[in-house]
Amino acid sequence: MFAKPSEERGRRDVPASFVHRHLVYGVVVESEFRLNSIDEVPEANAETTIRISFGSADIFRHSTQGRTADPDDWLQHAVLPDGGVYMKLDGVFEILVSADGGSIVCARPDDADTRSFEANLLNFALSAALTLQGEEPLHATVLDLDGTALALLGPSGAGKSTLAAYLIGQGAELITDDMLRLTLSHGVGFAHCGPHRLKLFDEPARRLLPRAMSDGHFNALSGKLMVEPGAAAPARHQPRPLSALFWLGDPPAQPTSDDVSATRLAGMEAMRVLTASAMDIRNYAPDRLARQLSFAQRVAQTVPVHALSYARRYALLDRVVEQIRRVIGR
Repeated sequence: MFAKPSEERGRRDVPASFVHRHLVYGVVVESEFRLNSIDEVPEANAETTIRISFGSADIFRHSTQGRTADPDDWLQHAVLPDGGVYMKLDGVFEILVSADGGSIVCARPDDADTRSFEANLLNFALSAALTLQGEEPLHATVLDLDGTALALLGPSGAGKSTLAAYLIGQGAELITDDMLRLTLSHGVGFAHCGPHRLKLFDEPARRLLPRAMSDGHFNALSGKLMVEPGAAAPARHQPRPLSALFWLGDPPAQPTSDDVSATRLAGMEAMRVLTASAMDIRNYAPDRLARQLSFAQRVAQTVPVHALSYARRYALLDRVVEQIRRVIGR
């Protein structure tokens, strides 16, 4: 398994304030407060990987003393002298992640929406923590299609969520959206389940998952609705063997063809796609960059990577799904 948590982050001597234990991305998260979008786990379950607590304004003021922020940057991000990470999203949260990735201290503005705070905390803070622990979470949406897990990679706006919603409409099950924790064991890549919610723009949500919209919640940061696409599978927290990774890339600016293709990538092209799909892309620490390349190489040697090319039109999605089924043998 890639980057097993250390024994030092086990359950020993845990402060009484950490009263909630949750399971997400295959790791146990302890927190002072209930995280409503992920499952709580029994006291005797797996060892704790990450702890989350609230911090005072003084903690953040002291940690960021002397640094200046770009007022035009939507996300304030800094790697601190001790190796930890600081992040701030105005109106959403402020966080400090310890250098070993084992703890997250956060602050929530009084007027912040609780669901947006939680969704972005689980995305930004946990991906930074796992990265500091030596892992490389990927920006991906993962689904189970007829018993086979596949991942959709690509930058924001590439169409991952829209294609995921269409696949869900065809009977697929959501495993994770936005962030994929991918571990490698005995020549197999495993996808771990994230929160059971999908972020969609209003128009594809109305078109593809209209029933889910009634309980959807608008996330101002992404400009998308967060919807729960059907009931979660009872055994959803079991890691799923990944059959393939599909790179959507940037959508064509002016599509001129109805061609749909899936092309197997290899060598440096597969490496480029995987490194481009990294989370916490603002952490440029040299040891992290070396680890990214090593991880990308291991993944490319373990899980097939395909470039999925198609014009972003709803009329073509049936053919896109046909290509996906052809690749994964379903």
